[in-house]
Amino acid sequence: MVMRKRPKLKFRQNNDENENQQFETERIRVKQLIGENTEQTVIRDTVKLPYGYPDIEEILSIDTKVKLKKAEIIPNKVIVEGKLRFKVLYTAFEKDQSVHAFDEEIEFTDFIEVEGARPGMDAEIEFVVEDFSLKLSRSCEYDLTAVLQITAKITEDREVDAIIECPMGYNCETERMSLEQVVGSNTKQILIDDEFELPDERDFLVSDVLKCMCDVEITKVRVIKNKILFDGEVDMECLYAVERRADKGKHGHGEWHADKKGHGFEDPKEDKFGVHSFERTFKFSNFIEVEGAEQGMEAYVDAMVESCSLDITDVSDCKFSPLIVLKIKARVVEDREVDVVTDIEGADVDTVTLDMESLVAEECKQVIIRDAKETPAGKPDVDKVREITVGDVVIKDVDVIQDKVLIKGTVEFEILYIAMNERKSLHTIHRKVDFKTFIDVPGARPENEADIDVEVEWANVKLEKDCELLIEAVLKVCARVTETVEQDVVIGFTPRPTVPPTTLPPTTTCVPGTTFNYTIAKGDTLSKLAQRYGTTVQAIQAANPEITNPNMLNVGDVIKIPCVAKG
Repeated sequence: MVMRKRPKLKFRQNNDENENQQFETERIRVKQLIGENTEQTVIRDTVKLPYGYPDIEEILSIDTKVKLKKAEIIPNKVIVEGKLRFKVLYTAFEKDQSVHAFDEEIEFTDFIEVEGARPGMDAEIEFVVEDFSLKLSRSCEYDLTAVLQITAKITEDREVDAIIECPMGYNCETERMSLEQVVGSNTKQILIDDEFELPDERDFLVSDVLKCMCDVEITKVRVIKNKILFDGEVDMECLYAVERRADKGKHGHGEWHADKKGHGFEDPKEDKFGVHSFERTFKFSNFIEVEGAEQGMEAYVDAMVESCSLDITDVSDCKFSPLIVLKIKARVVEDREVDVVTDIEGADVDTVTLDMESLVAEECKQVIIRDAKETPAGKPDVDKVREITVGDVVIKDVDVIQDKVLIKGTVEFEILYIAMNERKSLHTIHRKVDFKTFIDVPGARPENEADIDVEVEWANVKLEKDCELLIEAVLKVCARVTETVEQDVVIGFTPRPTVPPTTLPPTTTCVPGTTFNYTIAKGDTLSKLAQRYGTTVQAIQAANPEITNPNMLNVGDVIKIPCVAKG
């Protein structure tokens, strides 16, 4: 993080000699940056292949995703609880070298030190998987090692009544601030418990739910008066134990298999017990109240899975009832420009320092992606494409350079197609398509931060003559570039006496080349003293070598002011 202190560029003067000290203020509410820190953590665990899955001969790919489970702020620390989820695609140690996949989820806890953090503040947590490896330790068991980079940014909403007009009869320094004004925020819990059944399991009795994993994503956000409307999806994946019904198939224990997607299944002629899995998506729509929200404002909605479980409600009919608890945090902001007073000449000022994000610029660009590949090994040939669905969009790398933002990412697609066989069976293909682009953002600099938003505006898939599936899509990629600035704003002032007590007596002559003593008063700076006594900051520093930091003057200290020739 790079913090920049804004220079004081503007100078205003109000020559009205009215002694009325009334002045105009405006309430500013910003997200104040308290501190930020990045640390590494190493996760080590033992992973077992799910029951019935063949041994791994070669790992083809590993996809990882880290989700925040909970962030608790204690003095000067943030306790982070998260979930590392990974999907392994591999070829089996079998004669046909079939392709399989399995998912796992590992929970972890760590802490990040952030000076100034206190309970009640807000924590923004970001994860980067820097390294991930699986090494065989013994039959069907693998040692997992993952290196994570965890960044914690601590903020709190701060309100100040800043003076925005120079008081009458004073000269003022002012600054125009581009800020993200916080309109309001709120939190809410959502429960998803829609009962469903698995019709494909009519031949089995479900005996136990072994494990469930949930992932949530907000897909759409809209702002209306005093409310935020949002849509989202929860992807749930569960493993459960089954037993073949007494009137179906044989009762002996047989060989266990796994299909091409890595889901366990049994030989219909032999198995009685087994482990099955399913994936299901629950869509939801809801709202959260935020006082002051208006249409056209910007809204940020974050969702976190607090609980993910599954109950069996009817064993004979394979009916399930999920219990998914989501925590929703919403914040409404408005980009504004405000002229604030940063100093008042001839007065002792009360100031507050705001450390905040300031908008540099926001730009968008359309990107076209094309990707052609053959049907994956083990999948039947394509007869006809039914539909294409857009999945996760993952930003892998963002680099801010001068006046540009470089972006790399992937878009996941799911293709549903009819197979070229006698049964005309339905199959799916999951494919990730990489993209990279840049966006011109005037004013962007390497030390700035960029938030990236990608929207898939259109997607299509078609079968080419050479049996390749061609995916085409149009992306809208937006980059919002911000900088962290430190800005002093005046919230009050006290007029100084007309004749400061430390000035030279009228009868005393200040001989050029000599100095006189001056006692530092509240609000004094070297530049103000130099202007008042007709000298320079450099001359005052030369006469006072003990001043090592010209920006830190202690009230009550006595310094020397050089005398200069008049006229």
